[in-house]
Amino acid sequence: MNAAQKAAQIRLKNQAEHYNAAQAKAAERGPMDLITFWTNVNRKLAKDALENGDRSVADKLAAHLNDFFRAHTQ
Repeated sequence: MNAAQKAAQIRLKNQAEHYNAAQAKAAERGPMDLITFWTNVNRKLAKDALENGDRSVADKLAAHLNDFFRAHTQ
């Protein structure tokens, strides 16, 4: 494994630890905080993909949210 790969691996590990801790804290505060946590994480994922020229993540998230809304309002 070269230095760039090792750095990427460390970054992903740190990110996973951060998200796991933030998710646990949000869950302790209640369901609405957990929903807010996941909403923010997914919005960031879509935003980052858009900034890199990939709109497929945003399109998939929008479609999923639309499906969720329709499933729970009918």
